[in-house]
Amino acid sequence: MTNAKPITAYTFLGSTQSLCPDCLRVVQAKIIAKGDRVYFRKRCPEHGLREDFVCSDRSWFDRYDTALPARLPRTTQVQPSKGCPLDCGLCSDHEQHTCVAVLEITDNCNLTCSMCYADSRPGLKHKSLDEVKKAIDTLVAAEGQPDVLQLSGGEPTLHPQFEEILLYALSQPIHYVMINTNGIRLSKDSDLVAMISQHKQRVEIYLQMDGVEDFVFEKLRGQPLLWTKLQALERLGAADLNVTLVATLQAGVNEGQLGGLLDLAAARPWVSGLSLQPATYSGRHYLPEQLEARITAPDCIRLLCQQSQGRLSETDFFPLPCAHPNCHVLAMCYRHEGELVPLTRFIDAQANRDLLANGLSFTRDEGKRLAQLYLARNACCGPGGCVEQEESSSENLPIISLGSPTKLAEDFFAKAIEKELGSKQLLRITITSFLDAYNFDVRRVMKCCTHHVLPSGHIIPFCAYNVLYRNGHVPLPSLKQETSKI
Repeated sequence: MTNAKPITAYTFLGSTQSLCPDCLRVVQAKIIAKGDRVYFRKRCPEHGLREDFVCSDRSWFDRYDTALPARLPRTTQVQPSKGCPLDCGLCSDHEQHTCVAVLEITDNCNLTCSMCYADSRPGLKHKSLDEVKKAIDTLVAAEGQPDVLQLSGGEPTLHPQFEEILLYALSQPIHYVMINTNGIRLSKDSDLVAMISQHKQRVEIYLQMDGVEDFVFEKLRGQPLLWTKLQALERLGAADLNVTLVATLQAGVNEGQLGGLLDLAAARPWVSGLSLQPATYSGRHYLPEQLEARITAPDCIRLLCQQSQGRLSETDFFPLPCAHPNCHVLAMCYRHEGELVPLTRFIDAQANRDLLANGLSFTRDEGKRLAQLYLARNACCGPGGCVEQEESSSENLPIISLGSPTKLAEDFFAKAIEKELGSKQLLRITITSFLDAYNFDVRRVMKCCTHHVLPSGHIIPFCAYNVLYRNGHVPLPSLKQETSKI
């Protein structure tokens, strides 16, 4: 008799809850690895067993070494009863406040993009000014001083009361207002750009820019839009407005465009951010024949580094501590004498990750505070120590170069202390991995810090809203009679 026992074709890494893509039922999922690739192994009572690919590099998956205690919202809107993700609003079990609030002010758009999670297109309706104000008021009540409000759509600049909406948002104690736009109107409406630029200290343009060749836009957006995008970008620069370039990455279309996008950003000091977003399979974006082809965050890191002409390495990237580590990956670069220098070349980001926790708003005052904290703790008892010295003078503190030329570190910290370190001195590179029914992970939803804010009074994690709530598959839960404080 043989004593041989079967061996699994995978390595078990853990478990979570995900969704059955066929019926959107919440189901248990084993997290498994096959070689370096990570999958969710799910079993739906109705549709049976399936495996969905979620990550191309096991070493980047679930990097909890970056995890830190969360900052909770001042108030929550829903009492949990069914369990995550069926009680969104935010419920009192949610594990992070709102770092970025997304407010869709219109469903109308001047494009019909194949991957649009909002299913926006020409001819759809706008939210009323009253509805928009209610949503903003909900956010302010929950956050007190919100970090970032992103006006989105549809195409937000098509709203007939866009200027009134922007001014109302800016009248609130919100640090930054982002305008998420395809840039078509901004490319030709100098009056609108001039109006926005009057508030340039608190406004950033989140400009859709999927590549640097027209075939990319023809494939993803249905039109050859490169000239329009570049015209909008230069017009925004002339108005001294900060811009983040945002690329949706689709396998077989624009994975070779990352180096060009980095060059585009590096050559324009008003470009303060480059955001790479692997495509999700919701809205109109149907699943390819092989889910294996999807681009995931480690692919973005590898491709960008390969195309960066030596400016970036994989060690320059780290998970953003405010969300789940599988959600956002960040690299910060200092613009120094015409070059991009990742901050990891002279700052130990891992040891000082708490300085980036629980927020995405980096004003000049905040830059000074963080620099003082960093210098103080590295001058004495190491990471985590001396945190209470944030108000102390930094004049006599040593510069920590950590292997880079001392002059570079001195220049960086001097600018920060003097509050001269602004968006034009930094380039923020982010990789954001959104969820769909295939890679849906309740752990990530519970820790989400990017939220839709609704006129109904609900604040809902971004991916949960897009997959479950947007089309009414899960009804909005009842709000508490009185919004509770944490």
